[in-house]
Amino acid sequence: MKSLAHKNRAERQARAGLLALGAGLILLLSACTVSITPAQQSSQLSVGQVLQKSSQAMQKLKSFAFTLTASGTLQGTNQGQASVIAGATPRPGTATPVTTASASPAVSLTFNVTGTGQQSLADGKQALNLTLNQTTRLAEIIIGQQVYLQNPRGQWYVIDASHLQTAGGNLLAGWKLDTNAFLTLALHSRLTDHGDETLAGQSLRHISAVLDKEGLRQLLMSNTQLSTAIGSQNLDNLVNQTRSFQATIDLWIDETQFYLHRVQLKLAMNADTQGLLTPVAGVASTLLPPTLMVNLSSIVDLKHFNQPLTISAPSNAIPTDDPASVFQAS
Repeated sequence: MKSLAHKNRAERQARAGLLALGAGLILLLSACTVSITPAQQSSQLSVGQVLQKSSQAMQKLKSFAFTLTASGTLQGTNQGQASVIAGATPRPGTATPVTTASASPAVSLTFNVTGTGQQSLADGKQALNLTLNQTTRLAEIIIGQQVYLQNPRGQWYVIDASHLQTAGGNLLAGWKLDTNAFLTLALHSRLTDHGDETLAGQSLRHISAVLDKEGLRQLLMSNTQLSTAIGSQNLDNLVNQTRSFQATIDLWIDETQFYLHRVQLKLAMNADTQGLLTPVAGVASTLLPPTLMVNLSSIVDLKHFNQPLTISAPSNAIPTDDPASVFQAS
């Protein structure tokens, strides 16, 4: 009985570590030469000009609202026999390539996330509402250094942002949508210009970027939550030990104000975790499965640019210095 309890506890710890490894990849994403495949139709501006103008416009943005959807799987196997399906290179608008394993997974998680949010960049405020797997609802409000977190029971807590820096296992650990991180990645990847497409009734320039390994490294490193949870050296080792991966980022940009209207990320990754240092997100690396497989597809739609936002603090928030207490209470 004791060995069974120990096994179940180890499996729960491994599952928690695996979730922490993949959580940052949900909310979310090189120094190589830009290679551009031109669009079939002509355009007044080159891809580089559109991306540069968009980066400048987004940096000057005062506020926006967004919706997000993400889904995927995380699997850990005891045998290094996982591989990305041959010929399944992700293309814009198509399904995410699938990473599979011939061995039965030791840990397997399937996730689905939907959410809405607002950001007021001028005064450092943000509101985020998430639904995990259709049932678990979470919320976060950031006002300056104060972070308000709502657990699945509906109770609000308030914590100083400094206390969240080491709380990488928390899905809402001060997460912010960094649109310029995606634009920077696109500027240093193999690009394809799809020309103008109609999205939600608006004509937008569609540009896709295929990431190489250095682009994948920057995508992971740009997520401070993931970097805090796992450690920058562990992230670096994880990329170095990646056996195979396929990753694309698609951007839809208007050519009037050059705002970024949609970001789509597709990722299939097969990595070796045995080179990671202890601990990983609070879990001993020996409890993590040797092989980690990630399949992720996410879309973020941005809207209501520079419109007035009302983001206020909840009146019933309980002060705390311990991020774990927020979710342990639920």
